Amino acid sequence: MYKQREFTREELYRLVWERPVLRIAKEIGVSDVAVAKACRKAGIPLPSRGHWAIVNAGRAVKTPPLPKAQAGQPDSVSLSILENPPPKVSKAELPTGPLIELPTELVKPHRLVAELKAATKGQREDKGVIPLNHHKFLRVRTSFAHLERALILMDTLIKQFEDKGCSVRVSEKNGQTELVLKEGIVAFRLDERTKRAAPPPPPPRPPGRRGEHYYEPWQPAYVLVGTGEFTLSFENYRLGRCSNNWKDRAGSPIEARLHEVVAAVPAWNAKLLADRVQKEDREAREQVAKERLIAAARADETLRLQRAKLVNGLRSWERAERLRRFIAAFETSSNQSPEANAWLAWSNVQAQALDPLCSNVPSITDPRVPLSDYFTGRGPWDKQPRDWWYFDPKEQAWLGSEEDSGDELEDETGEVKTAGLADHPGAKPPWLPHQRYTRPNR
Repeated sequence: MYKQREFTREELYRLVWERPVLRIAKEIGVSDVAVAKACRKAGIPLPSRGHWAIVNAGRAVKTPPLPKAQAGQPDSVSLSILENPPPKVSKAELPTGPLIELPTELVKPHRLVAELKAATKGQREDKGVIPLNHHKFLRVRTSFAHLERALILMDTLIKQFEDKGCSVRVSEKNGQTELVLKEGIVAFRLDERTKRAAPPPPPPRPPGRRGEHYYEPWQPAYVLVGTGEFTLSFENYRLGRCSNNWKDRAGSPIEARLHEVVAAVPAWNAKLLADRVQKEDREAREQVAKERLIAAARADETLRLQRAKLVNGLRSWERAERLRRFIAAFETSSNQSPEANAWLAWSNVQAQALDPLCSNVPSITDPRVPLSDYFTGRGPWDKQPRDWWYFDPKEQAWLGSEEDSGDELEDETGEVKTAGLADHPGAKPPWLPHQRYTRPNR
């Protein structure tokens, strides 16, 4: 519930010129935008930007007088304030364990730390850090001046992780140092911040003969040197809002907060588990949707093949009927020679074989059609089949212009056939897979 609190123009004018608007808004329980809108509505002048900085600096600032209320401006202003505001939720504190004591020197280092220390021998600093192959060694970027501290820090951290049941490995594939948790893998690294510094002075000019030209060696404008400030960072995109970054601060180095890093492992496991469950749920929904689309595509294809089978049966029956009429006309117009009788007998057998009602009645009523188990639907690049049930508004005139005896049909085996070639010598040839479909000229 909200309650209304009223202020006169004089009261609000006195408040905004005594304290900043943001502080007044917090005291009242509203936003600074609401206070500024109320002042503009009542015609109350507000302090300009930088006013309170000038006042805090001790300089005198002239305060404008309160103008008289003009027509349409109220004498008092009311602000809506929430009676029982919800308490502010404080950020959950990270459970921390006991402080971790770090040794002053490296004793019995971990295998990965020992390999890293051996790899630094004989190296020279490049841009303030020791160049190393992170596909084989820990991902640590540091200078020789602070190498010992980095090794002790990584050695203690790895041993603490292993005490928690985790393990650390170096990935040769992507060059990352990975922390293997129960629910997943998190990459981490230790970096030393570098800064610019003046380059060393050039060597003195060697003595030479008078008048001899001397080429001074090139000197860079600056060089990068290590600062000794380390940053221990873990994968941010996988851990989300969990604590995943620790830096050296004044009076609080990473060594003093190493227990926070170890204590964050359960939270990381919980975050990775939640992400994995969410991913599996999303993949399951996507798989169900995909299977639904495939089932619908297979049902449509089955219906199309059944229709093609029906139309092909119709065409075979029509041809058989026309063939019988031709045989009957031949029988009435020709003599009854032995050759003609033999031909008539043979023709009747062929017409009966062509007629599906006489030769293959069960296949007409059988709804099964040969559909490949690998069929999952047609893409936009596939040629769409054209049959009696195909309709495109752009080709409506073409489909209804003449009879469909010359249209392309696909039988139940998926083969393209062209009907009516025997009846129409000028009909188009069958479409082949390597040819592009062209609209026939009619």
